[in-house]
Amino acid sequence: MPPQTENYWKYAQIGLELAVAVLAGFWGGYWLDKKLGWAPWLMLGGAAAGLAGGFYLVAMELFPKGEGKR
Repeated sequence: MPPQTENYWKYAQIGLELAVAVLAGFWGGYWLDKKLGWAPWLMLGGAAAGLAGGFYLVAMELFPKGEGKR
């Protein structure tokens, strides 16, 4: 693959990681809400936790340790 196409796949992977993290948190919170009857609080908290985790994954992909240090 040309280098530019590989770059597109990298950013597609990053976006997919963020989306999966948010959806996993959302569905985990939804499941707990159904089980405990606290709707919609655990679903919202799970989505927020997934968003935070997804942003952490994005930051680790875009800014790897040791890069740019002299």
